[in-house]
Formats: sequence, structure tokens, C-alpha cells
Amino acid sequence: MDRGLYNGADRHFLWLWDNIPHGEALDLLLTVAIPKNTLDDHYFIFPMFTWRALDWLGREHTPFLMRPAVRYVSRFPTPPVLNHIEPLLEEYELLKRPLGFHTSPEETPAIGLLGEAITGCDNYQEIPRMLAKALADGLSLLGTGEALSIGAAGLFMRSLTGNPMDVHLHTGANLRRYLLKLEGVSLRNKLLALLTWHTGPEVRSTQNRMEPPPQPNPEAVAALPHRTQAALLDALEESVYTQPPTDWSKVTNLGQMRAVPEVKNTVNLAQQYADLGYDPDALISRLATIVVHDNFTEMHAFKHHQATFEEFHATRLPWRWRHLVSAAQASAISFGKNMEIYEEAIELLHA
Repeated sequence: MDRGLYNGADRHFLWLWDNIPHGEALDLLLTVAIPKNTLDDHYFIFPMFTWRALDWLGREHTPFLMRPAVRYVSRFPTPPVLNHIEPLLEEYELLKRPLGFHTSPEETPAIGLLGEAITGCDNYQEIPRMLAKALADGLSLLGTGEALSIGAAGLFMRSLTGNPMDVHLHTGANLRRYLLKLEGVSLRNKLLALLTWHTGPEVRSTQNRMEPPPQPNPEAVAALPHRTQAALLDALEESVYTQPPTDWSKVTNLGQMRAVPEVKNTVNLAQQYADLGYDPDALISRLATIVVHDNFTEMHAFKHHQATFEEFHATRLPWRWRHLVSAAQASAISFGKNMEIYEEAIELLHA
């Protein structure tokens, strides 16, 4: 795998799945997938999403379904050296000191402080040291993962990205929290996965299009008229459906797209919904009816909605709502880009 010989890696992994515990084989694959995250977020995301799918489909399908992921991860280029991240393991003695695993209510202040520090970070290169120091100071692995998730949502809400593919702040944090709980994966790879969250190009790119915190703007949210839950859901939905269409003749680089100002209308309405303590399931369901329109993002919109749903339920108060506000923001960004498949399906259903 270190030499980009994906055909050889494919054959070796077919043997490994049948001869060693699957978690150990995944750990071997991650030794390449994690550093290659710096080249493309999907080197980590593809195998991990496939692994999650096997939780539902059944582990007996592992040798077949993991083949594309193995070939993708092990292809050229070879994995880079994590010069700015691996030394943190030694500096903070993270592989030598006993690290707590489970989180608890007592960790809430530390989790909040770390999550807010990440949210306010303008230089993503500072995030690995924040995480390493928190672990060395006694924050559990699961608590650190939760803080990363809180920070990821905060950074997403600060971001001015208009690229509907830029969802991996959430999906990357979500998959890393999942990875922390897997048996057979080494502590080293779990730590490196946490410390490399910011390195994917689709995460890094958001750093260059940021607004100052706090976002959403509390004054803009406070200025909104009071609405009932039903009226607020309808207003939020309408704000998404009336987003200005994209003038593709002016888009030369999808990765550099900026969100139109009208996206803020949706975000502010979602924050008001959160502040009023309305039913989260009703908001999740309403956003789902919006997300299913999309076929432009090659399922990125679906993945983001699922990740925000899971992170909402896996994050403690008062920070959990920022995931659903992020979901509303992403819905406004992606809606209307291309909906041909949805529109064709609707026609068939009514034929």
C-alpha cells in the first residue's frame, strides 16, 4: 500500500479478511488512509462509510464490499508523512499516558471550552495541538471527539462556502467519533484520525472563507418576528425554496463558490427555532424533505443531513442544536443546483 500497488493490496486484503479479525485488517488500511486524508478527504471517508454500511448489511459481505475501498486507498500517490501531527503524539506522550475513554457530565465544561476554541480558530493548523493538549490534560477520547464535533459545526456556520460539496467538516467529525468506538483499531490510528480532521482539502478550503464568530449573528436572530413552530418551519422551508438560482456561466471553480447572502435568512430562522426550543424531530423531517431533491452533490447533501442528525443526538446541550442549524445552512446551499432525478421520480410516481 505504501507503494501505490493497488492490485497487490487488493489480493492481500482478500486473504486478510479471511484470516485475521476484521478490525485489525481495517487498522492496517487506516495506516494509509489517514495520512492520505491530507490529499483528499475521501481517502478516509470512503473506507469508513463502507465499514459503517457493513454494520447494517452484515460483515459477511466485507471481502466483496471493501474491495473498491482498498483499491482506492492503496492507489498512487503514496501516503505523505504527517510531519506536523505525528510529533504531537510524542510531545504530549499520548501513547504512553493512560487516556480515559468514556465521557461523563463532569467533562461538560472542558468539552465546551475545547469546542468553542475550535469554533473561534482562524488557523486550522492550531487544532491538532488543541486536541492533543486536551487529551493530555485528562479529557477522554469520546469527550475530545464530541468537542471536535461541536467545533466542526461552529466552523461550518462561520464558513461562507457556497460549494454544496463542502460537507466534510461534519461527515469527517461524525466518522471519527464512530471510529473511536471500533474494536481492533489501534490507539495510534484513533489519535491520528482525530488530529488529522482538519487536513482534508474540502475542510481546509473553508478556512479561507470565514466570518468572525459568533455565527449566526445573535442580533439578526433576535430581530426576527416571533412565529409558532409550524409557521417557523414554513418560513424556513420557503427561505430555502426561494434561494437565488446559480448563474453557472460565472462559476469557474466550484470549490471557490461563496454562499449568496440569502442563505443567512435560512440560518437565522433555524437558530430562532433552536432558541425557542421547538421540536427537533419536526425540523429534521422538514429538512429531509428538502435534501431529497438533490442530485447535484452526488449524495453529499444526504450524507451531511445524516451526519448532522447523528451528531445532534450524540452531542450534549447547549451545543447540540448547532448541528441542526448547520443542516439548514447546507440545505439552503445545495437546494436547486440540480434536481432532475427527483423531478423525474415525482413524474413517475404520479404517472
